[in-house]
Amino acid sequence: MTALDRALKYLNIKPRTRHQVEQYLKGKEYAEDEIAEALAQLEEYHYIDDLNFARMYIELGFEKGRGMARIRRELSEKGVNRDTIAAAIDELEELPDEYEMALKIGRNIVGGIDVSALEYEDIQKLRAKIARRLAGRGYTGDVAYKVAKECTDK
Repeated sequence: MTALDRALKYLNIKPRTRHQVEQYLKGKEYAEDEIAEALAQLEEYHYIDDLNFARMYIELGFEKGRGMARIRRELSEKGVNRDTIAAAIDELEELPDEYEMALKIGRNIVGGIDVSALEYEDIQKLRAKIARRLAGRGYTGDVAYKVAKECTDK
């Protein structure tokens, strides 16, 4: 099977970045020149397009409630360079307000808890829980702190 055929089968599963396809083909021990030729063809026919991939990934990340820091890190881990990530962000028509997204998540965590009935230590534990959850989703520390505080103020 040629490198191009193997790459097409790999891309048929789900969209991938150039770097991911390249690493996959290297793992299958294709020659460097064959990999380069396959990648060039895939890019020419837009089977791989890191800018488009980044745009879709950012939109999906927001839909899943992820913060921009996490989205950037994950794209970088997938081999998308910083300039391409920045271009993808610039091309998006509308970026959601991260604070509002984080606040919604924080309010869901608090749920039906009557914060005014909690002791100081319990409020601190709840704030920490909210901040940890938001940090895990890729929100910055300042956003996580503000949301945790707002959601637990009596």
